[in-house]
Amino acid sequence: MVPVLIQYYDYRNGGLKTKLLDLQETPTETDVSDSLVKALKKHRLLQKCVAFAGDNCNTMFGELRQDEEARTVYTKLKKALQRETLIGVYCPAHILHNCIHHGADALEVDVENIILKIYQYFHIYTVRTESLQEYCEFVEVEYKRLLSHSKTRWLSLFPGITKLLQMHSALKSFFLGQSNPPAVLKSFFEHEFSELYLWHMHSLMNAFHLHIEEMERENNSLLEVMKTLDSVHTILLDRRAQNFMSLTVKGMLADKRKEGLEEGCDAFSDAVRRLYSHCIDYLEMWMASLQEFSCFAWMALSDIPSWSDVEACITYLIEKGVEIDDIRCFDQFNNLKKFVEASSDEEEFQHLLSHQKWTKYFLKAKAIECYSELLKIAQFFFSIPSHSVNMEWSASFH
Repeated sequence: MVPVLIQYYDYRNGGLKTKLLDLQETPTETDVSDSLVKALKKHRLLQKCVAFAGDNCNTMFGELRQDEEARTVYTKLKKALQRETLIGVYCPAHILHNCIHHGADALEVDVENIILKIYQYFHIYTVRTESLQEYCEFVEVEYKRLLSHSKTRWLSLFPGITKLLQMHSALKSFFLGQSNPPAVLKSFFEHEFSELYLWHMHSLMNAFHLHIEEMERENNSLLEVMKTLDSVHTILLDRRAQNFMSLTVKGMLADKRKEGLEEGCDAFSDAVRRLYSHCIDYLEMWMASLQEFSCFAWMALSDIPSWSDVEACITYLIEKGVEIDDIRCFDQFNNLKKFVEASSDEEEFQHLLSHQKWTKYFLKAKAIECYSELLKIAQFFFSIPSHSVNMEWSASFH
C-alpha cells in the first residue's frame, strides 16, 4: 500500500501539519500519478497542489537534470494536473544517505560489502555464532549480535560498523583461523589498514548520523533542512581542508609508519582526502536543486528581514501563479519587521522552528488585514515537504 500524505500550514492549529490523505495500491509510475490525481479530486484539493515530494529514485524524478519528457511520476503528475509550475522536491535525507555512500566508493575497502558478508556468514548458522562467541572469550572481547542494514539507507551501516569495531579482534582471529573463509573477508582482515578505514568511516558517519536525525524531525520545514545540509557541507569542507582524522586513526597511522608502512600510510591519507572530495562534489550537486528556495531564507526570521528579500519571494510566487498584492504586503511586512525586532532578544523565540515563529506572529496580529499577503506566502512555502522519510510519495497543498 502506498500512502498519500499532504502537508499544509494552519496557524490556528499549531502551524505546519502533515496528514494521511489516502492509501492506495500503485505498482507503476502511471498508476501512481493517476492515483494521486484521483485522491486529490476525491478530497477537492486538485487546484491546491503546489508541490510533489518523493524519494530520489528514477521512478519518482528520473535523473537530477531531468528530461521534461521522462516517464516519471513527477512529469506525469504535472501533465495530469496541467500545472507546469508544480514544484518537485528531492528528499534531502536521501541526499545525505547517498552522499556518504558515494564518498565511500572512493575507498579501496568496500565497507558495505564487508558488513553484509559478515552478517550473512553468521545469520542462519548457530554453530558459527557459537564458535565466534568462543573466540570473543579467548580475546576477552564482549560478544555483540551482528547487524545488517537497509540498502536504501546507507547510514544504517553506522551501528553495524560500531559492532564490527567492538568485535574486530575477535572477528579477525575467527576468520583468519578458518581453513576456508570467504575470500573477501580473508582479504579484508589481512589488509594492514582495514581497521583504520573502519574507524575513519565511523567518525564521518557519526557526523552524518546526527544531522540525519535532526533533519528527519516530523515538523521541520525546508528552512531547517537547508540549514542542516549547509552544516554538513561546512563540516566536509573543514575536514578536507585539514585532511581531518580522529586521534584514534592518527595513533594507528603513526604505529603503521613505525612498522615501515610509509607507502600504505600515504595511500590511506590520499584516500581520506578523496573521500571528503567525493562527498563534497555529490552534496554540492544535489544542494543545487534546492537553490530554487533560497529566496525564502528570510522566513527563518533569525535576523531582521529586508523588503528586498520579500520582493524576491513575491516575484517567485507570481511565477508560480500565486497573486500577492505587493503594496498591501509592504505595509504588512513593516508590522512583521517590528515584531521580529521586538522578539530578537527572546531566547525562546530564537529556538522556535521557523513555522512556529510565523504562527506566533499571526496569532498576535489583530486582524486578517494586518497579515493577509504574508499568510499567503507562509501557506505556500510551509506546504512544501522537507523530506519524504515517512512516506513513499506525498503531495503538498496550500
